Amino acid sequence: MASAFLAKRALTSSRTAISTRNIVQIVGTASTCNNSSEHSSKGVFFGAIDQGTSSTRFVVFNDALNPVASHQVKVNQRYEHPGWADMDPEEILQSVNTCAQSALDKAGVSPSQLAGVGVTNQRESSIVWDRNTGEALAPCILWFDDRTKPICAKLTEELGGNPQVLSQESGLRINPYFSAFKLRWLLENDEKVKKAAEAGAAAFGTVESFLLWKLTDGKQHITDCTNASRTMLMDLKSLDWSDKLIDSLLSGISGDPDIRKMLPNKIVSNSEDYGTVQMEGPLKGAKLTGAIGDQQSALVGQQCFDRGQMKNTFGTGQFLLLNTGKEMIMSDKGLLTTVGYKMGIDDPVTYAIEGSVAVSGVGIKWIIESLGFGENPEDIVNLASSVESTKGLYFVPAFNGIMAPHWKPDARGIMIGLTNYHKKEHVCRALIEALCFQCRDVVEAMGVDPQLIKVDGGVSQSDFAMQILSNLTKRPVERPKNVETTALGAAISASIGSGHFSGISELRESLPNLGKIDVRFEPNALADADFRYEQWGRAIERCIGWETHHVPPKKP
Repeated sequence: MASAFLAKRALTSSRTAISTRNIVQIVGTASTCNNSSEHSSKGVFFGAIDQGTSSTRFVVFNDALNPVASHQVKVNQRYEHPGWADMDPEEILQSVNTCAQSALDKAGVSPSQLAGVGVTNQRESSIVWDRNTGEALAPCILWFDDRTKPICAKLTEELGGNPQVLSQESGLRINPYFSAFKLRWLLENDEKVKKAAEAGAAAFGTVESFLLWKLTDGKQHITDCTNASRTMLMDLKSLDWSDKLIDSLLSGISGDPDIRKMLPNKIVSNSEDYGTVQMEGPLKGAKLTGAIGDQQSALVGQQCFDRGQMKNTFGTGQFLLLNTGKEMIMSDKGLLTTVGYKMGIDDPVTYAIEGSVAVSGVGIKWIIESLGFGENPEDIVNLASSVESTKGLYFVPAFNGIMAPHWKPDARGIMIGLTNYHKKEHVCRALIEALCFQCRDVVEAMGVDPQLIKVDGGVSQSDFAMQILSNLTKRPVERPKNVETTALGAAISASIGSGHFSGISELRESLPNLGKIDVRFEPNALADADFRYEQWGRAIERCIGWETHHVPPKKP
């Protein structure tokens, strides 16, 4: 990619002061209600289901796409074995109903007043259910679960030893992150899934597909193109299921299940009429008009509609997406090629390159719950900001391996440079800096020079953390007033799908102040920024290759 890929933008304002803004939303444990007196003068509202790894929320927006009310609840994760992570699909569904009921009550809005509802979700996380009974046949395997490492290693070897052998079709690499391998594991290891698949009763989908099926009372087994692009089973050019990818990744399974029959019947755009909610509950009668994966939803919510614009979302993990327009750009630096969005049946697809980092909020959650260094994320930031540096301590939070741009599933977390001088404050600061170094890893791999990093999500609410991000990446950082851009992206998708806006152009013309910037952080010149980044690279090298599958010999 040419260096001229990104247009330079003038620096409009600066703010370098460091403060510790409240960041209680980092791990998604709080119930919230953002009430607003600015109700729609037209009585038109949109709903956004935002189903994430740590929490679910429902947000009501007015016709100007301002949030009117919201409700959020925590969802539980299970870690039954090292590297495993899953969730109860029925709890996911119940959390959606709970949040929708509370948010609509707070807003004083009925389902009939919703012109459209958009769904955004944790991507790659995979569910198999019985299409006859609607029962989930197994837990939802989460996106960062790595139980499929042996499957991926075997497939890579069978396909010639190159994990990127199918990237031209899928944009992805063979890795436990993606849904195809979770489906294969379930078909090979879960008896209920095996039997249902052999009987032709098993249905597979990512979280939005499961929710759309449930909400329409089984009438719609569909998935949107952004979520489908993360299964490693969709052809990026045709936006349809690929026989080559299915045969390469899901053949040779005992019982010879009909994979095509398990997959969603149709891959749809992010904005169109999917049908009406028919399931009994708070949303019955509402129209479903938007569906989009959470990171693409944040790209839309940040209004990164122009080629070269980039956003970084701090959630459970950390995800950087760069809009590449109508061009599919294949990275040779460890980044992924994915669908950015497609706002309507006849709208051309916009592509993106992505750097997916496994650890962000989950690292802060680990420090709280496993090390007991504080009671909430704000405590961690306060501890981190109480020291001027880490004093040479580096923390690589590779709990389940390292994702972009390194892609080393055998890596494990380390703290290096540790001395008897170090205290919990230095550990907390080392984690905050690790999040920023991981961002720089991805930015450096993009092959272009992004002039600006747009941020959103939990950690972005901390002025302290965002100033460090600006300093260590040596780039300006902008944060919008509404950092919950994922829900906003779902509302934008729903508003276009409902016909309220004809497309992105009309939306931009009608709402020029949507996504107004709260603060811009300018990088402070740090003499040792590059040296510290080099040290971070050394720490990365030392954590790679730690996890092995060696089995000790049995005692005689």
